[in-house]
Amino acid sequence: MRKADSRFKTRLRVVAGNAIGVVFATAASAAGAQGAPPGGEGEGGATANTKTNAASASASAAGSMAVVEISGTRTMRDGSLAPTPVTVVTAEQLNAASPGTIASALSMLPVFRGSTTPASGNVSSTGPNSGAFLNLRNLGAQRTLVLIDGRRAAPSAVSGATDTNLLPQELVKRVDIVTGGASAAYGSDAVAGVVNFILDTRFKGIKGSVQGGQSNYDDNRSRKFTLTGGSDFNGGRGRVVASAAYYRADGVDSTLSRPFGARAGVVLPDPANPAQNILVTNYHNTVLSPGGLLFGGAGIGMGTSQFGPAGAVRPFSPGSIVDGVQVGGEGLTGQTNLIAGVKSHSAFTHVEYDLGADLTVFAEGSLGGVNNRYPQTSNFQLPGYNSPTFMLGNPFIPAALQATMLANKQPGFQIGRFDQDMPTSTADATNRTSNFVTGFRWRAPNNWKVDGYWEHGKNRQTINTENNLNYARFFAATDVVSDPVGGAPVCRVALTHPGLYPGCAPLNLFGAGAPSAAATAYVQGVSTYTATLKQDVAALTVRGAPFELPAGDVRVASGVEYRKESVAQTTDATSVTPVAPTGLRQVPSAVLGGAGGWQLTNPQPLGGSYQIREGFVEVDAPLLAERAFAKELNVNAALRYADYSTSGGVTTSKIGLTWAPVNELRLRAAKSRDIRAPNVSELFSGSVQGQATVRDTINNVAANAVVSQLGNPDLRPEKANTVTYGLVYQPSFVSGLSLALDHFSIDLGGVIGALTPQETINKCAAGVPEQCANLIWTNPAARTGLIRVLMPQRNLSSLKTSGYDVELSYRAKASKLWPALNGELTLRAFATYLDAYTTTSPGSAPLEYAGVVGTSNNPRLTATLSADYRNGPLGVYLQLRHIGRAKFQAATEYFNPALADNSVPSIRYVDATLNYQLPGRRGVQLFATVNNLFNKQPPLLPVYGSFNLMYPTNPSVYDVVGRYISAGVRFQF
Repeated sequence: MRKADSRFKTRLRVVAGNAIGVVFATAASAAGAQGAPPGGEGEGGATANTKTNAASASASAAGSMAVVEISGTRTMRDGSLAPTPVTVVTAEQLNAASPGTIASALSMLPVFRGSTTPASGNVSSTGPNSGAFLNLRNLGAQRTLVLIDGRRAAPSAVSGATDTNLLPQELVKRVDIVTGGASAAYGSDAVAGVVNFILDTRFKGIKGSVQGGQSNYDDNRSRKFTLTGGSDFNGGRGRVVASAAYYRADGVDSTLSRPFGARAGVVLPDPANPAQNILVTNYHNTVLSPGGLLFGGAGIGMGTSQFGPAGAVRPFSPGSIVDGVQVGGEGLTGQTNLIAGVKSHSAFTHVEYDLGADLTVFAEGSLGGVNNRYPQTSNFQLPGYNSPTFMLGNPFIPAALQATMLANKQPGFQIGRFDQDMPTSTADATNRTSNFVTGFRWRAPNNWKVDGYWEHGKNRQTINTENNLNYARFFAATDVVSDPVGGAPVCRVALTHPGLYPGCAPLNLFGAGAPSAAATAYVQGVSTYTATLKQDVAALTVRGAPFELPAGDVRVASGVEYRKESVAQTTDATSVTPVAPTGLRQVPSAVLGGAGGWQLTNPQPLGGSYQIREGFVEVDAPLLAERAFAKELNVNAALRYADYSTSGGVTTSKIGLTWAPVNELRLRAAKSRDIRAPNVSELFSGSVQGQATVRDTINNVAANAVVSQLGNPDLRPEKANTVTYGLVYQPSFVSGLSLALDHFSIDLGGVIGALTPQETINKCAAGVPEQCANLIWTNPAARTGLIRVLMPQRNLSSLKTSGYDVELSYRAKASKLWPALNGELTLRAFATYLDAYTTTSPGSAPLEYAGVVGTSNNPRLTATLSADYRNGPLGVYLQLRHIGRAKFQAATEYFNPALADNSVPSIRYVDATLNYQLPGRRGVQLFATVNNLFNKQPPLLPVYGSFNLMYPTNPSVYDVVGRYISAGVRFQF
C-alpha cells in the first residue's frame, strides 16, 4: 500500500472514526427510533426547531415564512447561527431583480462583483468567455464552490467552475451564500465561500412561465419557457418532481451599437507633456486599413499609402499620429462584440421513496446544454508580424506599383490590412452536461442522521472558431504568379510543389472587396476542440448530538468523501500542426514558431485525472446559555484532511465563536484555513495560443505578439487564512428589523496563475531574468522584434483582501410607514466596502487594486437596495444598484506614466418590477421588469485588449446593455 494511502487512513481514523462509532453504537443499543417526518431532512432541506435569527428573518422578508436550515455548517444546528456569515436570497427575489437567469440576478449583489455572464463581455483572443460563472469577492470563479442541495456541482469548464445556466433554475427555492472560508466543511475551492442552490424537490402541482424581452436599442431579444410538475404516489411514500426550461438571448454584435461604444478612447502620451498620459477619443490604428496599407522600402513608403477601390494605390490620411495610434484620419477604429448570444435548455427529475418511517432513498438526473455564439474578430495582416511579403511579379499588384518596385529595386512589400470583406471569425461554444445522483437519508435512533450519496457528472464542452485563418493555406494562396500556360493568376506552390496544397485558390488582398469567394473559402476554416470533464463523488455523513452540556446539546458532523476529476481534450489536426515552410516563401517567424496553423486559436490536446480522499469532523458546542450577559455562547470547530493524488495531503480547519450577550445582539467571529487545489487545466494543459497587443517597455514601442498559456503538473494547492468577525442586531423595539455587519480578511498565498503578457514584459524590463526567458524575439541578442510571450502556470503570487459587508432587512405593514397604505413592505440592503485588494508577485512591489475598475473589478463601495411592496394581487419591486467612485488603474501598473485623470465617476442603476395576480385566475400572474430603468451609460474607460478586441468600459462591473424590458406570465396550479 502506498504511503499516501496509509497516511490518509491513519488521519481519517482520528478525524471521523469516533463520531461514526458513536452513532452506530447508539443505534445498536437504542430501544427505538424517535419519530420524524417521512423522508428526513437532507443537507440544506427544511428542519424543525430552528431559531429565528437574522438570516432566517431575511429569508422571511424575501417571501418565505418558513424557518429553514441555512448552509454554513454540516452539523444539524441552524447554520444561520454559525460564526461564518450567510446571506439568503429566495427565488421570488431573484425573479423580481432579473427574470432572465439566476446568475444575472445574483451578479447584482455586491459580493458577486466580477462574475461572468454573457452580458459581461467577451474580451478574449484565446477563446470565448462563455457561460455564467459566479465569482465571490472577485477572487475568481474557481475559488467559489457551487453546491446543489449541499452536494458539489459538476464542473462545466476546464477551470473547474460551474456554469449556473445549466442548473435546474425553476426548481431553485433559495440560494444560500456563505461569504467566508468554508473548506473545512465543504472541501477544496471554498476559499471565497460557498453558493448553495436549494431545490424544491417536494413541489406538488404544476407551474411554469412564458416571457420575452428586448433592450432599449431593439436588440438582445430574449425568450424563456419553463414547466415544472410534481406529485406524490403510493399513499405519499413516494414523491417525484420534474422540470424543464428553455432560454435564449440573441446578444449584440458590436460595441458601436451603444453611445458609449462610439466614444471609446485610448491612452496616449500627451503631445504637450510627454511625461504624462492622457485619454483621447476618435482614435484609429496606424497600421491597419480595410484595403491594406503598404509597408516597403524606397518608393513604397511605410504606411503612407494604401490600396483603394479596384487596387489603385492612393495616399493614406494619418491624422495626428501619437505613439502608434492616430487621432482622426483613415485608420481602422477598434471594436468588438458587445454581448454574446446564448441558448440554454435543461431538464431535471428527482424521485424519492420512503422505505420506512426513517429511511428514504432517492435518485435524480439532469441534462442540460448551453450554446454561446458571437463574432470575435476579422482576420488581419500586420507588417512585421504575420503579413506575407508580396513579391514582384504577383499579377494582382497594379502595374504602376510594379514599375515603382522595379525602379527602386524593391523585391516585395508587406501590408497592414483588416479583412472586413471576408467572413468574421466567430466563436461557437457549446456545453452539454449530464448528472446523476443516487443516495439515502436515514434517521437513526436517538435523533442521529446518516446520509450518503454517489454522484456522476459529465460535461462535454466544444468550442469551434469559424472562419479562422489557416496560415499555411493563406501563405500559399497569397504567393501568386502568372501561369506559364495562359497567364492566369495561380498559386506559385501549385507550380513548384504540385499536390502539396491541392485546390489552392489565388488570394487578392489589394483593395477592399478584392478577395474572391473561392479564395476566401480556401484560406478560412474551423478550429475546434472538445473537452470532456468527468466528476465522480461518493460521500457518507453522520450527524447527531452524542452528549449534552449544561448549556445544551453538543452537535457533531463527521464524514468521509471520495472524488475523482478527469479531463480529456481533443483538437483538430491544424491546431497541433505548426506551419511548415516547404513550398512557401517569406513566412514570418512569428507564424513559423506557432503551436499550430490557425491565426486565432490553436488549442492543444489535454488529458489527465486526479483523485481526492477526504475525512472531516465538525463540532458545535454550547458553552453558556441563559446567563447574565451570555444568553448564548457557542464554539464551532471543523477539521478536514484531504489526500490529493497529485500534491499529497493537506489539512484545512475552522474555529468560530458566537456570543449573544442579550437576546437582541449576537456577536460572531471565525478563523479558517482554506485551500484551492489546482484544476485539470492548470495541471495538464498544453499550449493554448492567442494574441495580444502590448507595450514593449524594453524598446518603448507598441507590439503585437502571440501568447502561449502552459500548464504545470507540479503546482501545489493555494492556501488561505480567512478571518471574519461581526454582529447581528435585531432590536426588540423595532419589530421586523435586522442588521448584520461583518468584517472579512482573506490572505491567499501560492496563487496559481500566469503573469499577463504586459506584466511579463515589464518585469523583464525591470531586470527579472526569469521573465526575460518567457519572451521570444526575432533578434534575441538585441531583444528586438517581440513575437511571442510564454505564460506558464505557477504558484506565483499572493493576494490579500479585506473589507466590510452590511446586510439590512426590515419587514412591516406598509401602514407603519404610511398610514394610508395597505399591504406589506419589505426593505433590504446589501453593501460591501472594499478596504484592500493587494496582489504581490515575486520581485515586484505590492499593487493595491481596491477601488480599481479599469484593470480590475474592485470598486470600493457597491450596494444593492430593494423595496418589495405587496398588497393583495399587486406587487411592486424597486431596486437601486450603486457603484462608487473609482479609478482606472493601480499606480502605474498598466499605463506608465500615470494618467492625468485616473478617476472614474460613481453610477447608479434603477430596476423596477410590477406583477399582478389575475382575479378569477387563481395562480396566474402577469409581470414586467425594467432593468436599468433610466438607461444609464457606463463610464468610459481606456480600451484594453488586442486592438480589434477592445472594450470601451469594464463589462464585468458596469451595465453595457442599457434599458432592458422583460414581460411575461407565470402560472401555478
